[in-house]
Amino acid sequence: MDGRLIIANERVETAERIVSENPASLEPVGEVSVASRDLCDRAVRAARDAYPAWRGFPARDKRAIFGRAEDILSRRAGEAARLIALEKGSPYAESLAVEVFGSLQSLNYYGRNQGRLLRPRRAGHHAPLFFNKSGAFHFHPLGPTLIISPWNFPFLIPFCDTLSALTAGNTVVLRPSTTTPLTALLVGEIFIEAGLPPGVLNIVVCRVPEAEAMIVDRDVQTVMFTGSTGIGRRVIELCSRNLTNVTLELGGKDPMIVLEDADLEKAARGAVWAAFMNCGQSCGSVERVYVARTIAEAFTARVVELARGVRVGDPFAEGVEMGPMATAGQLRTVEGHLADARAKGAAVPVGGGRVAGLAGHFIEPTVLTGVDHTMRCMTEETFGPTLPIMAFDGDEAAVALANDSDYGLTASVWTRDRKRAAWFAERLEAGSVTVNDHMYSFIEPRAIWGGIKQTGMGRSHGPYGLHELVNIKYVGGDFFPKKAQTWWFPYDRSLVGIMEKAIALFHGRSRRARLRAALGLGKEWRRIRATAPLLNYVLALPRILKK
Repeated sequence: MDGRLIIANERVETAERIVSENPASLEPVGEVSVASRDLCDRAVRAARDAYPAWRGFPARDKRAIFGRAEDILSRRAGEAARLIALEKGSPYAESLAVEVFGSLQSLNYYGRNQGRLLRPRRAGHHAPLFFNKSGAFHFHPLGPTLIISPWNFPFLIPFCDTLSALTAGNTVVLRPSTTTPLTALLVGEIFIEAGLPPGVLNIVVCRVPEAEAMIVDRDVQTVMFTGSTGIGRRVIELCSRNLTNVTLELGGKDPMIVLEDADLEKAARGAVWAAFMNCGQSCGSVERVYVARTIAEAFTARVVELARGVRVGDPFAEGVEMGPMATAGQLRTVEGHLADARAKGAAVPVGGGRVAGLAGHFIEPTVLTGVDHTMRCMTEETFGPTLPIMAFDGDEAAVALANDSDYGLTASVWTRDRKRAAWFAERLEAGSVTVNDHMYSFIEPRAIWGGIKQTGMGRSHGPYGLHELVNIKYVGGDFFPKKAQTWWFPYDRSLVGIMEKAIALFHGRSRRARLRAALGLGKEWRRIRATAPLLNYVLALPRILKK
């Protein structure tokens, strides 16, 4: 596997290298070059130099590049899924279904919509004095974008973030996790093969000091960071030095609320999948389940039964549904949460320990009962295959429990009642709320991704995500052949008279006051005629009459 860096479409090899390890076997996957400070600077300069041409690159040519990339990834789908399974440990089927297919969907969406998603949008005027003017919102790229991506979805996240930045007209420097660097380098290979111009996408694997130096580089205009809350705070501090635009996705503690009228079988299966998919290593995993007390026993029994049936093992073995944790450090975090819950009285009806006979970072799918909000498993991001279940009484109590969190990424509600679902969706504090499913919105290209509270700031994906990566510019025009505007100098008695009557005309409470003001404008006719299109006043009549 090619572990060379990608700078201006050139493959760069360095003397310093790191070993990528397979978390299932603890054997090396391959070696990757590590970028020095000079090479990181070179990558940023390459993105800066490529930016003017990419900013003006024709939409049809971008569509062609994205289309070729889609064909290439489709052809290399198996290769990509195998690499993801090797480096991260997720089952091959899951790697194919979530990361590869999700990336292809986004490629298709952004490819089809090049030149459309950020097309200028007409802006009307509310102020009557401006009715004769034109107005529009224009969306312009900001410049080189630094993407710092995590190890939990080492292909999907950097791929989607890169697509967004490129669609917005920005160039990219991608700094992937040093845990899963080979997978990220494949993203660059695909785009080079698709014909992306040199310097538009550069990929450098580097240590933390070099990454921080890129964050504070004045040529970097946007930083997109996905990772922990602690490191996110450091990224904000560094971005504040140059007031660099920043979007942060820092994790979640996502609740699942199961109401008494829910389809119990569907809810149980959904909980088990959303908690144990990717070994629970997703910011959007179900990390807390709140179930109506009247069905809590039946729901929990079915979840325990399904959890026992989750097959854990070699990501390439047929039928395996959960692989290892990606890192030893994250495995220790999960074990710490389990120990804390047990010490505070939680029960573990299934799972709770490492998988015997396997060399890698394997842990059993784990269900916890008897939990409460004094336990770390209910308040801190576990980021592992645990499923704590807590009963509630009443809808208000369910909302209060779900919102009792430092995070606010996603939430799900499980019910057959559309009105109750809408009631919950309005009250849950999250960036996304789904009904009778969980976490699927990440791979829907038209949806957004992001949250509130300690989850971070900004959004990614889809049309609204693109707005985080551009300068939204208002462009107004006036081609009416008057020599002055009503509100320009001189500030004389006629201007005061016009404005006093205009205030009464448009904001007066009584119809009599508005009529008196309209008649009084006749005294200021000379200035009005010299400075204002009379049509403005005619067009304003409906608003005046409706007041």
